[in-house]
Amino acid sequence: MKKLTKKQLGLIAAVVVLGVGGTYAYTQNQSSVKASEAKQEVKATMEKLEDLNKEVATLYDKKDPDFLVKGIKAKQITDLQEKETQVATIKKDKELSKKDYAAYEQEVKSVKGNLTSATKKLDALVDINSLFQQTQTAVAINGSDVKKDLAIVDDLKKETVEKVSKAFFKEGATKTYDKTINELLANAENQLNQIDKAKSEVAKVYKDGKVVSTDNKLYDTAKTETDKVKNEKAKKALNDQLDKVKADMDKKAAEEAKGQEEIKQENGTPQQQAKTPEDRETLEATQTLQEQTDQGQTTTDYTGLGGAPGTGDYVPQGGNGNPQPQAPQAQTPPPAGGNGRGEMTQDDLNQASKDAATSDPTKDPNSPWFKP
Repeated sequence: MKKLTKKQLGLIAAVVVLGVGGTYAYTQNQSSVKASEAKQEVKATMEKLEDLNKEVATLYDKKDPDFLVKGIKAKQITDLQEKETQVATIKKDKELSKKDYAAYEQEVKSVKGNLTSATKKLDALVDINSLFQQTQTAVAINGSDVKKDLAIVDDLKKETVEKVSKAFFKEGATKTYDKTINELLANAENQLNQIDKAKSEVAKVYKDGKVVSTDNKLYDTAKTETDKVKNEKAKKALNDQLDKVKADMDKKAAEEAKGQEEIKQENGTPQQQAKTPEDRETLEATQTLQEQTDQGQTTTDYTGLGGAPGTGDYVPQGGNGNPQPQAPQAQTPPPAGGNGRGEMTQDDLNQASKDAATSDPTKDPNSPWFKP
């Protein structure tokens, strides 16, 4: 093989150098193009994420961004979550530094955070609204509109309220949204406590399917606590039991009234009890004397008892010279009769004596002179 001259070797070396340099330059140019394209992709993705964040913002109430928008649906959030997954997924180019991706990653974090917050708020809204009775026009919380006077749903369990409270109650809340959530949870718990309290009071008068007490005070307390219950189903169940108690109370009162009436009819009035003419005359005389005594108009003459005639005064003297109280002797008009000459017969005197004894005010329980 013929040796190459120095000139030939120089030419070959020059060709090799040119080839390597050209390849390197080409490679460098390609890397620069690829990096530029990667940056353009990052920029385009960031723009899409910014637009997506604007869509996420529409999930929140304009009056108070802490609340979700009125009438929000779960699909609105899930659609945006799927869109975020598609938009934010890009393949990082090794030609770009962490700094080149910093802004992109911050925007992705913002979108995901807002969607996560919206999801949690929607979960709270659904769970809390499920504690209260709803209509087409009234729910416990809808956007920033809140109804704090709704009754809890039928047959709500305390365990359910505790579970929701554990998930969404915020200790030391300062924001309006967090305070609202706390108040609604407390409202549901208070209503359950009121039902328990009413049940406890009703059990004092009605238990195990029967009336156990007709005490008016216990009934009134149970009725008062039952009236505070907002849930109509729970209130009706308690009122049905109280109605049975009230029926027994009314029945008992009617029986007592009837018994009193029967006793009254059996005993009759004092006039009805005076069966003979003599009894009636005695009763009338006693009543007349009582009326005069009550009016201070008695005319009993206590002459000889230490009093002045016609004054009703008397100052009886005891064995030791001291005044001693003695019962006055009521004067009884002499009965009509006689022997036709204006004189009283022995029978008339006997009857007068009998009448005076029976009309003695000291023996009359209704007389101020009565002595047992």
